[in-house]
Amino acid sequence: MARIDGRIGADAELRLPARTLQVTPRVQGLAVSGLGTERWAHARSSCGPHRVHDARGWLARAVLAAEDQRFFEHPGYDLAELLAALDANQQHAAIRRGGSTITQQVAKLMVAGDERTLARKLRELLYAVEIEQTLGKARILQLYLNLAPWGEDAQGRLLCGADAAARHYFDVPARRLSPRQAVTLAAMLRNPQREAARWAQEGSVDRDRLAWIAQQVRGVPVRQRRGLVAQLQAESSPQAVTSVPADRTAMIVDGL
Repeated sequence: MARIDGRIGADAELRLPARTLQVTPRVQGLAVSGLGTERWAHARSSCGPHRVHDARGWLARAVLAAEDQRFFEHPGYDLAELLAALDANQQHAAIRRGGSTITQQVAKLMVAGDERTLARKLRELLYAVEIEQTLGKARILQLYLNLAPWGEDAQGRLLCGADAAARHYFDVPARRLSPRQAVTLAAMLRNPQREAARWAQEGSVDRDRLAWIAQQVRGVPVRQRRGLVAQLQAESSPQAVTSVPADRTAMIVDGL
């Protein structure tokens, strides 16, 4: 049971014979209460260690750059991103882009589940709106960093939480990740299973995406960010004859 206040509407235009649907949603004063999310203030992960992560560090900032660049601006949902995802998925006639905010992903991990149904998406949205009001941005970001999935280990056990991922992939706690390592973990979040498999085969993830995320990171030393971007772009260049090992790249960037 929940109380939902506000106004939700949409203008829709279906174009034939192309069969493209253009939807322009309108949301005013949306507020949700009664779902009990205030109890999540003390939630703990069951599949990885709980840590307090530095919200100003490279890992948190890289995750925001990769997953939700308007995290501190939206009320739990991002209409612009949802519309962009709808357009991209229609063009490819398949789900290529999610459009979920970090807040929605926390709601999905906590209660909504993985079903690809409208009911699940609506449930996720309602929970996201409420936890923005009951928990706030700082706690939501901490929950995400402690709950997010990062693939599986060699025994097929789920890796969740940034600290478990950092120890598995780089043999260091999350607080000691280099900028390159932090961006690598952030890049894996788009498709953890696929990127974990790529890591196992190649020792890296999509280098183009790594460079793109590094370019988006804000609030870090500019010289350090530019050095990382240049290194990643060099690695992804077709002209590159050899790639720099991840551990060496980390040392180069850390020294900038």
